[in-house]
Amino acid sequence: MTLPALPSFFRGRTDLDGFKLYRASNPRGDRDVGCVVLVTVDTDSEATARAWVDSVFVALASEPNPHPGGLSAAFHIRDDGKRVVNVAEWVSAADHVDAVSGGNGVGSRTADWRRVQNFPGVQHVSVERYEPLAKVQAEVE
Repeated sequence: MTLPALPSFFRGRTDLDGFKLYRASNPRGDRDVGCVVLVTVDTDSEATARAWVDSVFVALASEPNPHPGGLSAAFHIRDDGKRVVNVAEWVSAADHVDAVSGGNGVGSRTADWRRVQNFPGVQHVSVERYEPLAKVQAEVE
């Protein structure tokens, strides 16, 4: 699977214009990042955005079978509170595809993940996979 390079507006940035980092997971291990996944959701308010992200962290903490290909996640909330962007790092695109292949998102079929998936005031917008810039640069050099 050939992935596009991470969009230029992400290159070398730890912030997003008009967004602030709300919560991030600690990176797992010292494995190389082979895929960056951008997950975007719209919310009806900043309170909903924060509560939804918090519910994702509850679900992650209670996940009985975490996918070994997931490395980290950073959730940014737009200044108006009505959009969340999760920048997630994965070992590979295939790992992410495998993690979501059950049609249930990245998590198991638990009550905590069902809450995330059916959170009031949240609408899923998109999931996009990219190669990280470091990988693209290494292939060019």
